[in-house]
This record gives sequence, structure tokens and C-alpha cells, in this order.
Amino acid sequence: MAEDLDIDEWDMYDALAKMNEGDSLTVVRSKKTELPKDALRWRDVVGEFSLYNEYPAVMSYYVTLGQMLKDMVRIPIGRLSLDPRIHYCWIQTARSGKTTMFDFLSPVWKRTFNLINNHPTTRDEPSLPLTGVKEFTLNNPDSFTDQALLGTMKINTPNPDYSRADARNDEDYDIPELIDMTIYGSLYGSGIIAFDEFEHSGIFKESQHKQETVMLFQKFMNRLDSDSHLIRKRLTEWGRDLVVDSQRSLWATTLPPEGLEKVILTKGVFQRMWLYVREVPESLKQKMEEDYIDMIGEIIEGEDGAAPYQEEFAEMLYNTYRWVEQRLEEEDGDPRKVVMFSDDAQKRLKTVWKGMRKYMNNFDDNIYEALNTFLMNMINNICIAAGLCAVAERSKVITAKHINQGRQLTDESFDSITGWFTDKLKKRPKRLADKNNEKMYIAAYNSTSPKVKVNGIAGWVDKRLMIETFRKQEQCGRNKFYRHWQSVSHLFEEVRTSKTFVKLKVKEDE
Repeated sequence: MAEDLDIDEWDMYDALAKMNEGDSLTVVRSKKTELPKDALRWRDVVGEFSLYNEYPAVMSYYVTLGQMLKDMVRIPIGRLSLDPRIHYCWIQTARSGKTTMFDFLSPVWKRTFNLINNHPTTRDEPSLPLTGVKEFTLNNPDSFTDQALLGTMKINTPNPDYSRADARNDEDYDIPELIDMTIYGSLYGSGIIAFDEFEHSGIFKESQHKQETVMLFQKFMNRLDSDSHLIRKRLTEWGRDLVVDSQRSLWATTLPPEGLEKVILTKGVFQRMWLYVREVPESLKQKMEEDYIDMIGEIIEGEDGAAPYQEEFAEMLYNTYRWVEQRLEEEDGDPRKVVMFSDDAQKRLKTVWKGMRKYMNNFDDNIYEALNTFLMNMINNICIAAGLCAVAERSKVITAKHINQGRQLTDESFDSITGWFTDKLKKRPKRLADKNNEKMYIAAYNSTSPKVKVNGIAGWVDKRLMIETFRKQEQCGRNKFYRHWQSVSHLFEEVRTSKTFVKLKVKEDE
């Protein structure tokens, strides 16, 4: 378990500032690779309901897919293996679409889980639906106390089966009058555990009733193939242990809490999460508000307009589940062989790792120690995402392309974290920093030539040329361009043919 580290925030800034000194990050960047068509379809539709949140939208697909396949797919690592669950923590400015996305996803999860839970009854020899720890459910708790998450036990409580038998005057029953009952909390079982206000969880700020919260999350995010994911709580009143088997995936959203930049690096729990940190720039907030106002009074599909998409996505996921089940049967029940690494995938992964190590060497020892724990988790995330991409494409083999797809997903997460640190630790006013960033990218676009036509529309520039212009104007490496691109990308249109082209949406003075 990662230990808390005593790190001064100005030391962090000094180390992070070195990212501008060279092109170290570019060596690990993947060339733009198209994600699986199911993931793209999911992203585009969810993005219609939660505007300008394409990355969290596509990650919700992988969180769902990883949870569904937790009992059927493994990424082998010698004698060990990774289960495909993804624990996603989305930290973003308030009133920017997080709850709206959950409102769309919630019925998708419920419908998908209902199909999987009842799947055993549809086979050649029907059996009972999934129950107990294997039953997939959605839990969205409002209470974050340890007891609400774990549950409790009742000792020597009246047995309802005994009462029913007694009422029938059945003398031939052997049912105890008193029993011990376990009442499980929100973490128990399979499925999604979603926190819409994760800032109150106790991870960011401890309280008397949430002292063990960090430990709880660290435990259930451990790998499933050992008992390390089981949470044991000693019930002193009864002298017994409450054992909670949580096999869930985490979907957590929150606004940025105070001191986040230090908590991320010093609390070991975040190393186990797929973290995305984003403070929405003022220009994008204004665009969100304008789009919202434009829709007021307009009826598009009615209140249940999302329902057809939700049914489509549940069926999409269920079909993938059945393909993986068939693959598992073909491999005699060995989840490590459902999707297997190719030699090219292994070589590509090692290339990425070497680039990461080269990048890490720029940091001082105490910062290196903190970020090093994130680095290993990123490697694991790339492998898990690559495996899920292979599954989504119905491929029995994880190829170099799937590694590139997984790396593309982790790039967004890593850029968001480093970008957050860079902005916060400079202690610059956020609005002014956003304005400066936008001016830099607009200036690079305006200075890039040639402007060409794409699909009959003029004004497009090759994105690679724009990056080079940006580098020359700012005297920096490509990593700076990528680190802030997400915060300004709403100002540009982007299209991909044989190359990637971008075009400014608005004039510089607007």
C-alpha cells in the first residue's frame, strides 16, 4: 500500500516546471488511433446529453465494459493477472455536466445489469439468475459513513423463516428460531458504485465518522484474484469480523476540492484510480450556458428521448458479454486467454515504458517517488484498456494498435493531472491563465500556413504544422501544446482524413 508522502507544493512546482525544458513527453505519445466503433458511438451519443465532456463519456464505456467482464477476462502478468475493472474519478468544475451524464448512464447500467443477471436463465439448461456477491447492481449512496459503505451484523435476531413455519403449524421443520444476519452496505457485491458528490467521501478531508474511508477504497480496488480486495471490519460488540466482498467498479464525480493538487500526490488511494482533473475555462462555461439557453423552449425528443439510446447501449454491451463468454468457453474457462498479447503489442508497450522512464528522470527524488506510483498504475491502465479495446473489436489478440488506443486514453488522464498542477502551483488567477492559453493557441493557428480546404470548406491547417508553430512561438516542447489543448479545443473544429486538420471556430476578438 502506498504511503503518504510529505511533499512541499513549491517543490512540486519546481519539478513540474521542468516539463517545459524539452520534448521528453513526446517520446511516449501515441499517434492518433481510432477507438473501437462501439466506444465512439457511445461517446458521441452520451456527449449529446452532457455537452463538451467527450472524454468522460468514452471512459464511462470502458468502466462499464470492464465491470461486466471482471469474471471472464484477465491480463496475465507472469503468475499474477490484472482484472479489467476501471475505477474512474472525474474532478471537474461545478455545473458542467457531471450529474447530467450520470442521469443518462444510470438506466443504461440498470438495464445492462438486468440482462447479465438473468443471462443464466436463457442458456440451454436454465438456471437461477445471479444472486449474492455476483449479482450486478448500481449503488449510488448519499451517505459516506463507514457503516453505510460496509454494513453491519445482527446477532441472535428472530428468523423470519421460523416465524412463517410456526404460523403454518409445521411440526416437521428444522429451522432455528434465532439467527445471525449480515446487513451489507453499498460496497458489497458486483456492479457500479457511483458517488455524485465524492468531495464528501472523507478522502479529501478526514472526519471522525470517515476515518477509515481511504483504507476502504484502497482495499476494494485491489485485484480480485486474491483476498486483498476483501474488507474486514472488527465488530467489537460481537467479537466478530464483518467480511465485505466488493467487486464493484468506481464512478466518482466531484468539483475540485481545496488543496487537491497536494492530496492527489500524497494519498495512495488515487494511484488506484483512473483520474481526470479538469477546471472548465471561462470561455467554455459561457459556451455551455449559451447552448443551454438556445435549447430553452425547444422540444427535441421529449423527456424520454434518451430511452432508445439506453436500450441500444444495453444490447450493445450484452452482445459483447456473450462474445466474451463464448471465447471463455473456447479457452476452457481460462480468462487469461480470452484476449492474448501479441509480440508487437509487448514491444510497443516496452517502447512506451522506456519513454515514460526517460520523462520521469527529469524529476527530483521526492517528486519522482510520488509520480512513480502513478506511472506503474498507468502501465496497468494501458494494458487493461488495450484488452478492453480488443474485446470491443472482437479480436482474440491484443495488438500494437490496441496498446496505442489504451495509451491514447491514458494520455488524456495524465495531461489533465499535469495541467492541473502546472496551473494551480503557479498560483495564477484561473481566468487570466485561461485567457493567456487561448491567445497562445489562436496565435499559433493564425500564424500557421498554408490554410487549405477540407470537404470544400476553407481555413483548415494541418495540426502537426500548428504544433510546430506553437513550439516556435512559445519556445517550448510539444508536451506544453498537448497539456493545455483540452482546455482550448472547444475553440477549434477538428477533422481527420489522412491527416488531422483544425480550424478556428470563432474570431480572436469574440
